[in-house]
Amino acid sequence: MHPVSTSLHVVGGRRETSAELGAAPIGQILLENDWVREEHLATALAMQAGTGARLGEILVAHGWVRPEFIATSLAEQYGLGFADLEAEPPETGIAGPEDADICVEHKIVPWRRIGKLTIYATSEPARAPDAIAKLSTDHGMGMVAVATPGAVEQSILSLFGPELAERAAARAPFEQSVRSLGSARALCAIALGAGLLLALSQPVLFMALLGVMLLVLNVATTFTRISAAVAGRVDETAQEPPEDAPVRLSDRRPLPKISLMIPLYREAGMVRTIRAALEEVDYPRELLDVKLLLEQGDDETQAAVALCDLPNWITPVILPDGAPRTKPRAMNLALSFCDGDIVGILDAEDRPDPGQLRAVAAHLAASPVETACVQCQLSYFNFAENWITRCFQIEYSIWFDVLLRGFQRLGLPIPLGGTSVYFRRTALEGAGAWDAHNVTEDADLGMRLARRGLKTDVLKSTTMEEANCRALPWIRQRSRWLKGYLLTWLSHMRRPRALWRDLGPVGFLGFNVLFLGGVVTYLAMPLFWIALGVSVVSGRSVYGDAFPDWALMVLGTSLVIGQLVMLGCAGLALWRRRMLRLLLVVPTLPVYWTLGALAAWKAVIEVVAAPYYWDKTRHGVTRFAGGIMSKEKW
Repeated sequence: MHPVSTSLHVVGGRRETSAELGAAPIGQILLENDWVREEHLATALAMQAGTGARLGEILVAHGWVRPEFIATSLAEQYGLGFADLEAEPPETGIAGPEDADICVEHKIVPWRRIGKLTIYATSEPARAPDAIAKLSTDHGMGMVAVATPGAVEQSILSLFGPELAERAAARAPFEQSVRSLGSARALCAIALGAGLLLALSQPVLFMALLGVMLLVLNVATTFTRISAAVAGRVDETAQEPPEDAPVRLSDRRPLPKISLMIPLYREAGMVRTIRAALEEVDYPRELLDVKLLLEQGDDETQAAVALCDLPNWITPVILPDGAPRTKPRAMNLALSFCDGDIVGILDAEDRPDPGQLRAVAAHLAASPVETACVQCQLSYFNFAENWITRCFQIEYSIWFDVLLRGFQRLGLPIPLGGTSVYFRRTALEGAGAWDAHNVTEDADLGMRLARRGLKTDVLKSTTMEEANCRALPWIRQRSRWLKGYLLTWLSHMRRPRALWRDLGPVGFLGFNVLFLGGVVTYLAMPLFWIALGVSVVSGRSVYGDAFPDWALMVLGTSLVIGQLVMLGCAGLALWRRRMLRLLLVVPTLPVYWTLGALAAWKAVIEVVAAPYYWDKTRHGVTRFAGGIMSKEKW
């Protein structure tokens, strides 16, 4: 082990702390240097007793002390120097790529090499000796300097960018990742080609096979939706707390630290919006670890963040470049730097309920360890903007207020949403985090958690989002979702017996209904309208002799019942959300779903041609972009 010049000494086989060696408390050092006001220090000490957070974290989070003053005081406490990593970045070439994980874990970075002396910068000086013992650097004597946590974090990302980016891209298990779907995608292309050839050469047989497939999937999907609606019915005698009621843990159980990751790529116009939303969150600032994930090369968003005057509990993190450039890769990278026991995701346009984090913390604290994830409900603040946003709101209401509630009661695997979802960190890391190559990484992660025997609960806490209000961007966004659903289905169904074993027969059926049935329903919408139109105009079936009359009656009845069930779910969802005026829009939903057919066929093509392409949704285009939330009870 390298000798380390710190005030940590090994005495009788036990390392003494700086306090045991008589070092001044950090609060005293701050006062002596006039870096903190006495009343702020007293308040912070009182808060420390209630939250268990470090004194320095409390003072910095509330803006009472600058981060560099805490680092300098910590250095004085340990008898060390202070390293300004922003003014003097670390030298390259001191550590090797194999040191990346150690540096991330111990929050340490090789900073300078002077002859045979290596100087390490860290925000955790007590852990420095153990870290240095594990590093591959071997340059004689070692010394330690203290730096701010943010500077150490960014320095590690700069030094080990390529290695960390590569690991983030491959963090999900290979056998369950889209990146290993080459042969499955080839078979998908062959199947599409064979289907087209069969349709041209044997149209009657093709229509018969297509009709049977549609009938089976539609019956299964309709049955699942009816079951979910029944299982998720509201108990009228139950008294649910209002969504804005504060939810607190027992006084005997301290609040956990929560890390929030907010990916921002080409989102310069949304920086102030998300900051304003975060300011409304009711959670101790010293227990919040908020990271704005910025991509290298996105200078416009970085400039907007620099001009925003962020509070100290919000940290911008510039991520190294790498492939694929997707939201899940960014989150995989940043996860290694999160400090929270709970890890949550928000999008740039989100406005979560102020009490959401307290509600999540309370729910997970009261739940068994198998409950690995909490999914909060989503709604739209601009739902009244036009017909598309109204239909989008109805669709979200169906999903969160009817179907997901029922799926949870039925024990079906729940595909997660990409935002307002919170994980126990240990469960998230154990599942391999996100698949960086899947464009619906959230839904896929929900399945991988379920396959490990872990549960996702849906929490009655709402986050307001911005609904896509223009047709073409809506199609592109929906196409990405459907492509991700297809890729997720292909990924997990390549070993159907293993999936059956992991999820059980009910979960297996639910998985196929959700991922395959949902996509096929969109793909079949044009055929539904064509068949209906031909029948009305000519009085003859578009299927010709492919089906006997009784079979056509069964298929037609099944399709009509499926549509009616979804319209019924829409009415139930709007009643639960007290948005009854939107009932006038419900009869137009079949037209809205037909718009999704364009997205579905685009998704099928991209599964073969561009599986990893991320069709990004632009935010801030609504007339409610200034943050005005609709409070109307429709």
